[in-house]
Amino acid sequence: MLNVRKIVLLALLAAGALALQVSLSFIPNVELVTLWFLIIGLSLSFKESVIIVFVFTLLEALVWGFADWVLGYLWIWTVWILIIRMLKPILKDNAHHWALLGALFGFLFGFLFAVQHAILYGLNMGIVYWIRGISFDIIHAFSNYSLILILFKPIYKVFNNLLRKWG
Repeated sequence: MLNVRKIVLLALLAAGALALQVSLSFIPNVELVTLWFLIIGLSLSFKESVIIVFVFTLLEALVWGFADWVLGYLWIWTVWILIIRMLKPILKDNAHHWALLGALFGFLFGFLFAVQHAILYGLNMGIVYWIRGISFDIIHAFSNYSLILILFKPIYKVFNNLLRKWG
C-alpha cells in the first residue's frame, strides 16, 4: 500500500516527466523522458516506476489527446523500465553504457510502435510506419545517447540525494 507521501512523490515525478516532454516538444524526437525514466527505473521499485509511466501517459493524453499512441506509451515505456531493472546489476551507474542502451532504445522506439501498428492495422501499415519514421528514430537515438551521456551522472546523483532527504 502506498502512503500519501509516496503518492505525492510519484505524482510529482510523473508531472516532471510531462514537463520534460512538453518543454522540448518543439524539437522532433529530442526528449529527456528516456533519461528521466532511466533515473527513476534505477532509483525506485519496478511498481513505482510503472505507476509513474502510467500517470505520465495519462497526463500526456490529456495534453495531446487520446489515440493509439497512448497504448504504445503504456507498454513501450514499461518495457524500458523493465530493461533498466534487468540491466541495473550489470551496468550499475555507467553513463556510457546507459547512453548506448538509450540510443538503441531511441532507435527501436519507432520500430516498437510499428509492431503495434502492424498488430492493430495490418502488416503493411506497420512496415510503412517504420520506414517513414526511420529518420526520426536516428535523431531519437543520437539525442538519447548525447543527453544521457552528458546528464546522467549529475542528475542521478542529485535525484538520489533528494530521494534520501525526502525519506
